[in-house]
Amino acid sequence: MPTTPSFAAEIPCSSTLSPSEIKSVGTSCQLASDTVVRVAEGLEVAVPEPGMVAIVQVLRTPGSTGPSAASVYRATDGQLALQIDETPALGSTATAGALKRILAKRAEPATKHPEPAGAAKTQSSGLAAVPTYCGSSYEYNFSGGVWQQSVFPWTYNSRSQPASDALQAIKYGFQFITDTSSACGTYYTFAFADYRGSTTRYTWGTRDNGNVVGWAGFDPDILGATYSWVDGSGLRVEVDIAFNNRVTNWFTGLSGTVPAGRFDLISVATHEAGHGFGLAHYTGSSYPVMFPTLGTGVNKRVKRSGDLTGMGTLY
Repeated sequence: MPTTPSFAAEIPCSSTLSPSEIKSVGTSCQLASDTVVRVAEGLEVAVPEPGMVAIVQVLRTPGSTGPSAASVYRATDGQLALQIDETPALGSTATAGALKRILAKRAEPATKHPEPAGAAKTQSSGLAAVPTYCGSSYEYNFSGGVWQQSVFPWTYNSRSQPASDALQAIKYGFQFITDTSSACGTYYTFAFADYRGSTTRYTWGTRDNGNVVGWAGFDPDILGATYSWVDGSGLRVEVDIAFNNRVTNWFTGLSGTVPAGRFDLISVATHEAGHGFGLAHYTGSSYPVMFPTLGTGVNKRVKRSGDLTGMGTLY
């Protein structure tokens, strides 16, 4: 693989580069701390600090094309590695290998909790009358890292929200991804989403030491996006989540019956919160909450068998 740009050259690079442009410029230009890698329309990821990985994951509408995730690793010597979905796209053997290891690493949370007495981890295959939508308990992937002490602290920016009850719907989604049980079984988890009030921060996709959930403008086929930063030890250090304010047919109600032609905000929030905690997309079947597309009229709020196992394994 070709050598990627460094941070030591004299001539500055463009502030936004495609993977092919990075390959073509080689080491002839200097990357800036805010250089953005544009993987596809609506899918961009900023170059992280040395020794860290920056990840962007998007939930698309059915039938839309393009990748749904990209990860960039910046080595301590400034070299970059890029992975698009699950495919290495850029970087030396060493940097690409380091990126793969960090994404696969599951660091233990700083605080280990004992399981409650009598707590059971029940696989869906052992349950009677399991709903057909549950799928397999093996249907999950990790996207790198866990939260220290199992806690994901977040604040909410209401700017351009589509309805006054949007925050309520988002909170329900965060609760669903941390629930221990669903109709698909039980798998104990100590993951906790800690809502810490409102904020005026408006910096999605840029690391600023604040975990912000809110609204931003994306292409119409993108429902939501999660930006994550993971350090070399496998700990999550920041997550931003943004829902698409250009979607005009959101359903924010709490009813489990999602109207035809509407996108269920709770289901999208459950999916994005899964990314926030460290779950990646799963494409082997369409059952899991973490499948990379969601259609209108669909309620996918509760964890399927694979989502349960994934969250329980992480935390």
